Amino acid sequence: HANSVTDALVKAQQNPTPLIEAATPQANTQEYGLAFIFSSTCPYCHQFAPTLQAFAKQTGLPVYAFSMDGRGLPQYPQPLTATKDILMTFYQTSSNATYPALFLVNLNNRKHVPLAIGNVPLSALNTTYQASLTYPHIKSRLQ
Repeated sequence: HANSVTDALVKAQQNPTPLIEAATPQANTQEYGLAFIFSSTCPYCHQFAPTLQAFAKQTGLPVYAFSMDGRGLPQYPQPLTATKDILMTFYQTSSNATYPALFLVNLNNRKHVPLAIGNVPLSALNTTYQASLTYPHIKSRLQ
């Protein structure tokens, strides 16, 4: 895995592409996933869900949806419940969670970095995603 990711990153650095064309996945999609934390009553979560759906389709990353209130969104109708353990994992607190929130998760070791807090545009998601795979100080937090 690590070699193919490294090779892809080296190739990407040698041939930089504009962010609009950066839709080709550079992470090993078996290695990473997206944790989406939301509430069915949150208007920003409703606005962000289609953006996330487009981002997930573009990157090929699986989405693990966690609902604060146990209810889904049209795009993610059957979420997992955001338990206290889940909240502690992603926020280090179970009482002060901001959402919508999106985390890039290493599925092998559960380490993660935030990609978005709040309703952000697709271009911002692409930027933070590329940074997570490229910048050593961020990438190391996933290792």
